[in-house]
Amino acid sequence: MHYYQFNIADYRKDTMHLSRLEHGIYRDLIDWYYLDENPIPLETQVVMRRLRLDTEEEAKALNNVLSDFFSKADGWHHDRIDQDIRDYHAMADKNKANGKLG
Repeated sequence: MHYYQFNIADYRKDTMHLSRLEHGIYRDLIDWYYLDENPIPLETQVVMRRLRLDTEEEAKALNNVLSDFFSKADGWHHDRIDQDIRDYHAMADKNKANGKLG
């Protein structure tokens, strides 16, 4: 997905406890998840490299964000993003079917 709806009030309500660093990491993770339409990899080093995180402080912030907003399964999942991606694909399939009708 190259576009997603961003509700500022919901975001602020859920993230007021984040540090500036954690906020930046969370936004990067959200963008990555939507763009790739896949969960964040479980391998922390892969995530740190992709987000250009180098320090122990940044690794701790990453782990805080992952544990606060994501659930661990076959990757780090985010319920809202997973639902948005499902909705997007359902709408795309519907539009494709309607386009074939004429």
